[in-house]
Formats: sequence, C-alpha cells, structure tokens
Amino acid sequence: MVVIGLGQAGQNICKSINNMAKIRTITLDEGKGIPRSSSHESYEQNVPKLGNKLKLGKEQNIWFIVCGAGMISSTTLAVLEQIQDRNVRVALISPDPFLLSKTQVKHNKVVWNVLQEYARSGMINSVYLFSNRHMESFIGQGTIEDLYTNINNGIANFIVTNNWFEKTQPMIGGLFEPKINSTIRTVSLGNIEDLQENLYFPLDNVTETCYYYSINEERIKNEKNLLTKIKEHVILEREGGKEASFAIWQNDTEYSYFYSIKHTHFIQSEEK
Repeated sequence: MVVIGLGQAGQNICKSINNMAKIRTITLDEGKGIPRSSSHESYEQNVPKLGNKLKLGKEQNIWFIVCGAGMISSTTLAVLEQIQDRNVRVALISPDPFLLSKTQVKHNKVVWNVLQEYARSGMINSVYLFSNRHMESFIGQGTIEDLYTNINNGIANFIVTNNWFEKTQPMIGGLFEPKINSTIRTVSLGNIEDLQENLYFPLDNVTETCYYYSINEERIKNEKNLLTKIKEHVILEREGGKEASFAIWQNDTEYSYFYSIKHTHFIQSEEK
C-alpha cells in the first residue's frame, strides 16, 4: 500500500501514518511535486507528470488524502487521472465550515461533490468521508494545540489498521463485497463494552455496514458470551433491510475495539 497526501492536511496525516507503521507515504504540495501557483485555475492547469515523483511501480493499492478547502486541492483531479489505473481510495476531509472563508467554502463544495461523483462513476474505487467537526466531538478533545493532531491520528490509525485487517486472516466471520455502486463511505470507531459507535462523518442513508472487531487475547480466551454479543450487534444493524457483515481478529494489545465501514450510493452534502 502507498498513501499519497495532498496539501497540508494530507502531509500531516501521512506524518501520523509514518509514526505508526512502515507504510510508504508520498506528499504533494506547492514546491513538493506541484509548482506554486497563484489561483485555483493555474494550479489545476499546471500539474506536471508525476511518474518520477510517485514511483508506484506495480503497487495497486493507493490511498489519496485531501481536504477540499485549500487552493492546492485544485490539483486533485489532475493527480488522480495519472493514477486512475490503480485501486484508489480517497480520504476526503471535511473542514469545519465555521473556520472557512467564503472562497474556501465554495471551493470545498466543488471538490466534495466532484470526488463523490468520481466514486459513483467508477473513476476511483471509493471515497471515505471524514469530518473534522464531527470527530472533534469525541476524538479531538484537548487543547487547541492538540486538536488537529488528535484528528489526524484518528484518520491515520484507521488507514493503518484497515491495511492490517486486509492483510490478516480473521479468526471467524467474513465480510461481504459491497455493492458495486456503494462507493461513498465513512468509518466509525466502536467500544466493545457497550457497542456504541462514533461516526467520523454523519453519513445519511447507510445501506451496508462491515464490522471489523479487533479483540485482545484475554477476551478471546475468557469472555464466553462475546460471539453472541457481537452477533446480536450485527443483527440490530440488519433491521430495516440493511446489509451487515462482520469478522473478528485477535490483537496483541490490551485493548479491544471495532471499526465499522458504512457504505451508501447516495451523494452526501458537505457540512453547513
């Protein structure tokens, strides 16, 4: 897997990933693979060939991280067109609209809508939506200095852990392949104790959910009703005609938790 971070948000999340795992990251920004420009239009028009910068070789599994508010995000489509032969998942960061100028709000809306349409059309594998404001309520609490570090670490931890899930055989269970058009997604982080979930973006019209349970060795060996508890959790998600699947992995830490990936084919509005 290779992670490409565009702009300041992309760079910061790549830095967090590097602190967590040996995963190759590439950062793009003005002066770092992308020429410095003075407008959105000139950024979009002046993206160079990036083959020598990216050096992806035979690697097919790509994460691309971007926030739509920055001017540098105007290069997004030009960069994605150069890697469209890969399996590209986009992590799209929704900034807090309270902190944006009118120009940033307008530009973020364009990037937000275009990338979702790219996912629906099959130009990219999928787009994962992350909300700074939503994540702040449960993951970014602390000082102003720590706010974005905590949020970036939360996104980075999902990408790193999801890569581990995909490379490791689960102990039990299996995850379905989502419908071909269910390419707009978000993530939640859940607590095994009460099975409460915290969404990273308030996704509307969820149609499918995949649960990834990471359970420590002590609970795997000693908690007799754990599987029943997990099954009941998945059954609740299936109510109302939704599809849900799960798998369980054992981890070597003292913590137990779960991620869920929520899927939909409905375009999501950016936060107001």
